[in-house]
Amino acid sequence: MLDLIYQLLWRMCMIVTIAFLITRLNLFRQMIYQRLSWKGKLVMIFVFGLFGIIGNYTGIVIHPDISKIPYDYWEHNIGPFKAIADTRNIGVIIGGLLGGPAVGFGAGIIAGGHRYLLGGFINTATFFLTVFGGLIAGWMTRKSAYKERIQPSLILMISVCILFMQIILIPVFIESHKVAVLLIKFTGLPIIIVNGIGIWICALIFYSVLREEEKVRAVQTQKALFIANKTLPFFRKGLNENSSEKVAHILATHTNADSVAITDLNDVLTHVGKGKKDDHFLQENEQDAVKQVLQTGEIVTLKSIREYKTINRTRPLKAVIIVPLLVREKPVGTFKMYYSRPYKLNEAEQELAEGLIMLFSTQLEIGEAERHKELLQNAKIKALQAQIHPHFLFNSINVIVALCKRDSLFARKLLIQLSTFLRNNTSATSQTLIPIEKEMESVMAYFSLEQARFPERFTLKTSIHSSLEMALIPPFIIQPLVENAIVHGFSERCKKEIVEITIFNEEGFLKILVRDNGIGISNERLKLIGNKATPSNKGTGIAIQNIRERLSLLFGSEASFSIKSQLNKGTIITIVVPLQYER
Repeated sequence: MLDLIYQLLWRMCMIVTIAFLITRLNLFRQMIYQRLSWKGKLVMIFVFGLFGIIGNYTGIVIHPDISKIPYDYWEHNIGPFKAIADTRNIGVIIGGLLGGPAVGFGAGIIAGGHRYLLGGFINTATFFLTVFGGLIAGWMTRKSAYKERIQPSLILMISVCILFMQIILIPVFIESHKVAVLLIKFTGLPIIIVNGIGIWICALIFYSVLREEEKVRAVQTQKALFIANKTLPFFRKGLNENSSEKVAHILATHTNADSVAITDLNDVLTHVGKGKKDDHFLQENEQDAVKQVLQTGEIVTLKSIREYKTINRTRPLKAVIIVPLLVREKPVGTFKMYYSRPYKLNEAEQELAEGLIMLFSTQLEIGEAERHKELLQNAKIKALQAQIHPHFLFNSINVIVALCKRDSLFARKLLIQLSTFLRNNTSATSQTLIPIEKEMESVMAYFSLEQARFPERFTLKTSIHSSLEMALIPPFIIQPLVENAIVHGFSERCKKEIVEITIFNEEGFLKILVRDNGIGISNERLKLIGNKATPSNKGTGIAIQNIRERLSLLFGSEASFSIKSQLNKGTIITIVVPLQYER
């Protein structure tokens, strides 16, 4: 018996070596952290099934009525009264414990089927018991977390129980019970001991890989958090050339990248390190990769030179990982880390890049939220200024006072309109989106007060479908445009002054047109309006800029703002935003 144990231990070393090689497979590492797909399970069934077949081939051919064990088992055919003492169950049970019932069952079919074909008087028993062992192993750990499932002590205990059940069930499948009992007495304990030790050693190897993976991920997480902490003050200011340059310097310093570039949707904002801003390796392929990243929001890695059709080998950068920058799960740019040697772009660098995606994206979202808050605060200040503007307030009050004796009902109506205007301006500043109905209420209140000052001078025309009245838009995007038309567009006109507001649904987008027949805007001034403040003797010029920036922050590329104007013919302002309703 001791000689049999020694022989099995020697053969078990080969199985343990194979187990170590399995841990090098990416699929095995995937199995650690996520559920396997059916394709992955089929691969693992084949791997652990092959594991079991090797255990068959390295087994020892024995006869239950002899005490001497043949050392060269390849020369002995398995006759009708011979059997094999093998390590087949190591692969099958490990497969079931790690991959679940499907992997255990499949590996059992492969290894057990191969053992059946080798023959012997217990070949039928070994087939069914091998499949049974794989199923039981998978079933016992199917609801356990992987870290709990791979505990070596737990695996040893489960495997010994399964091996013991397999041994004692052999006589159930054999007619000659005496021969089966004699075989169990001679080989049962050695098989349980050696297979149990083999499974335990494999579990130790797998567990060490798990711990190694966890340590690497912990280091990468700590590194990613350190980098994120360094970049937070800059990305919070938005994605621009200044912030991008600071972030790129941090990435180049604290990663193995030889150079770093950051882009928005259209241009390279900065490049730090080797190479030039416009001299990256393989420009054509890289540009296609950037487009792919911006379309899919997924990382793209380029490092295999043979994949490329054209490449200038004299350029210093030979590999790149392109990572999307996301805001509300939509790409707004990329950061690219370049390497002078393809091998430097290893798995650890890729995991670091993956960890930085959400951290950088969160920083950009925080920055946009703060910027939006600032813009909304500016809008609030402007609204408050409009409320207490001496000319507007005093003129409105004077009109109401003058009408109190002549037309008290009209004066009361104007007082209600003034109250509505002031109340809406105050309440809307705390909201990101409001119904069109609410915005138009402010527009009508403002227009009524201006029309009372200048009777029959202004005309307001509106065309809004009833189904769109509750559609949501940002506050203060229509009323300021009507105010601009009256204050600036009609400053040199005295009659037939018309403002038209048209709102309609265009293929799932809300299209808002504000048209006037005023004096128009010169081409020189038109280039400045909306891009920066354009002060005049009648205002600060920030209203349109504020509207455009808030639309960009709220809706990104889905929103648009355009101005068309001709001198002495009028101006058309078009706003397009996604059509949405309050949920």
